[in-house]
Amino acid sequence: MRAAPPASLLLPLLTAAALLFPVAPARAAPAPPPPLITDDRGRALVLHGLNTAGSAKGPSGLPWITRADVAREVRAMGTNSVRYLIQWKNVEPSPGRYDEKYLDAVAERIGWYREQGVHVVLDMHQDIYGPAACAGAGNGAPAWATFTDGLPCTPQTPWVLTYLQPAVLRAYDNFWNHTGSHPELMRRYTAMWRHVAARFAADPAVLGYDLMNEPFGGTRQFGFFETPSLTPFYQRLVTAIRSVDRDGWIFAEPQALGPNEGLGTSLGPIADPRPGGPRVVLAPHLYPGGVDIGGSYTGAAKALVQAQFALWKANMPSAARRLGTPMWLGEVGGIPGSAGGALDYTADWLALADGLGVGWAYWSNDPGDVTDAAGNLTAVGRLLARPYPRAVAGTPTRIAYSAGALTVSWRDRAGASGPTEIWFPTAPRVTSTDPRWSWDAARHVLSVWPAKGRADHTVTLRP
Repeated sequence: MRAAPPASLLLPLLTAAALLFPVAPARAAPAPPPPLITDDRGRALVLHGLNTAGSAKGPSGLPWITRADVAREVRAMGTNSVRYLIQWKNVEPSPGRYDEKYLDAVAERIGWYREQGVHVVLDMHQDIYGPAACAGAGNGAPAWATFTDGLPCTPQTPWVLTYLQPAVLRAYDNFWNHTGSHPELMRRYTAMWRHVAARFAADPAVLGYDLMNEPFGGTRQFGFFETPSLTPFYQRLVTAIRSVDRDGWIFAEPQALGPNEGLGTSLGPIADPRPGGPRVVLAPHLYPGGVDIGGSYTGAAKALVQAQFALWKANMPSAARRLGTPMWLGEVGGIPGSAGGALDYTADWLALADGLGVGWAYWSNDPGDVTDAAGNLTAVGRLLARPYPRAVAGTPTRIAYSAGALTVSWRDRAGASGPTEIWFPTAPRVTSTDPRWSWDAARHVLSVWPAKGRADHTVTLRP
């Protein structure tokens, strides 16, 4: 979802929902360290990347990128991950028939990321259910899985208001079987995900699977949707994926309305049957109301957005602790450059993510956002190309970026091996507690090997 409803619609909904989902209470003692997303060497991953791409919402289901574009992005921005969009309608164009040519094209593009050492999260994307729900306004579900029961629909401006059209609400209600008429739809979706996971389980570039972009409950929202419908649906998907992929990380999003703006979630625990411990990640999005549809980040509007930042900072980590999962910011967008405070907004949500120690995927890598028509980084792109630890051989205890300098501290953890890797845009001056380190000028990556007999480590990089 690229936008939030206008304040005239959003604020009453959020005010009512806040009664159900208050800000997480202050904790009397420091919170325990959250679980970590790890790589195959047990290193903690801090995922910085882009959503690829809005262009993949089109009929082909494929993004605009070439192999050269992927290499250029990694060189310029140091990204180590990508949230790669795919669509149900392209995977399964008719019931039970999977389009292997489409999946071959996806696999080819994943190969481009694999060449660059980038972790791929496959995102089953949808907005407004699917193109058949409302005159082509949406993306995601195939026409054969779209049941609007003859209700009307007119695409709206701003586009998110189309979610409230009768046909769209009914399409979602039928998918979630709120109507009792189409239990087969969730079964088909589950089988489709099992097929996709089986196809990519052995691909070392595929870190995992984002089960559904911004779930929307139709006529049921908040606790009336997430608890009785979304949680068991996710459980069904996890169980199916684990039958073909034991190790991939599974990213579960809360519903979009409310959590995107900082409210809490009633999503329940999701059991992971894999041996060796669960690999489920809470993957909320961040879209403060009004900002993404042209609002500014100045004056009273800025104060409102900052209040939503504070809500998100309290409620999303609290939900991750309750669920016992790592957290990843799966989508966060900018605001138009013509709107006041666009760069301040980007800097502030980056500081929010850094403060929480969570990775992110920015929306999006489509030309004109982080790069201009010539492929050069925009002002926003240059902000996103910030130093960060790509992989930490232990438990991160501090990640601090200020005035161009980055300090990373970590503690040894059983099961983690190999060097800590830190991306820095220029050759750095290095101060390290561990004397063995090397600089890869081609990748702009500093590798630090832990010294024997030392449990705590700190390295500082300066331009």
